[in-house]
Amino acid sequence: MPAWDVIIRRSQILSEIRGFFEARHVTEVTTPSLYSAASFDPHLASFVVATDQGQQFLQTSPEYALKRVLAEYRQPVFEITPAFRAGDIGRNHNPEFLMLEWYRPDFSLVDLMEEVEQLLDALPEPPSLWAECRKAGIPKVSFQQIFIETFNEKPDDLSSAALWEMVRSEDVDVEHLVFIDDSLFKSDCLDFLFKQVLEPTLPPVYFLTEFPLCQSALAVIDNDRQTASRFELYWQGVELANGYEELRDVVEINHRGALANEQRKRRGLSHIEIDKAFVNASARMPACAGVALGFDRLLMVWLEKHQLAEVQLSL
Repeated sequence: MPAWDVIIRRSQILSEIRGFFEARHVTEVTTPSLYSAASFDPHLASFVVATDQGQQFLQTSPEYALKRVLAEYRQPVFEITPAFRAGDIGRNHNPEFLMLEWYRPDFSLVDLMEEVEQLLDALPEPPSLWAECRKAGIPKVSFQQIFIETFNEKPDDLSSAALWEMVRSEDVDVEHLVFIDDSLFKSDCLDFLFKQVLEPTLPPVYFLTEFPLCQSALAVIDNDRQTASRFELYWQGVELANGYEELRDVVEINHRGALANEQRKRRGLSHIEIDKAFVNASARMPACAGVALGFDRLLMVWLEKHQLAEVQLSL
C-alpha cells in the first residue's frame, strides 16, 4: 500500500492536471469503461465482460471513444480514466491503471510535445531530474536516425530474417520472440534492439520521434521522411506518454485493422471486429494530435519511487 503522503500527492497532482487543462479551455469528458469493441492491436489483451447487452470489453484506453467525442464536437478534450490490460503485470505494469489522454485539434506533434513539457512544468514539487533536464532542454531523438547511426541501415529496409539475426547476435534471452515473417515481428525485433542497444546511450529524459513504418499504429505517415508521425516520452527507461498525429483516412484505418487481424491469426489470437463507429468518426475528426500518458507511471517517477505498487492503491 502507498504511504499516506503519496495518496495526498496523488490527489494534488490530479488537481493540478485538471487545473492545467481548464486554464487552456480543454474540456474534461467521461467515456464508458465498458465498450462494445476491443482494440485490434495484437499487443493488447482486453478483459471481456458478459452483460445483458452481450459481450463487452473493459477499455485498454479511451482512444476509440474519445475520437468519437472529438468527431461529434470538434473541440479539445481530455479524460482521466481507469484503463485495463489483461496480462500486464510487473514493476511498471498493472492490469488496471489510470490514464490521462487528450486531443488537440490543429496541433502538430511539436505543439503537443511542448504541451506535455508545460504540463509537467505545472506539477508541484518537481524532482531535481526534471528541473535539470528542462533547463538543458528535453531532446527529441529520431528513432530512424539513431538506428542508422548505430547499425548503418534504415530500420524499414531490413527484412524479418535480418532483424532476427541482429537480435540473436546480442546473446541475451529472446525466448519471448518467435520468428514470424511479418511487420509485427519486425516491430518486436526493433523494440528489442532499441531497449538492448540504443536506449542505454540516450539521455535520462527525452522524446523519441520518427518511428519506423511498421510501428505506425494509428499515426499518420510522414511521406517525406518515410516515418510514422508519433512520439514517446521516456524517463530513465520508463515510457510515460505516447502521442500521434492522428490518422483520419478510413481506408487506411481499415487496412491496418485487417493487417492486425492477420497478425493475430498467425499468433493464435482471436479475431477482433474493427469498431465501425470509431472508424467512421475518425474520418469526421478535425486534423489533430493526441497523446496518452500513464498517470501512475508519471506519479512513480515524479515521486522518485521504484514500482507502481508504491503509488497505486491495491485493496
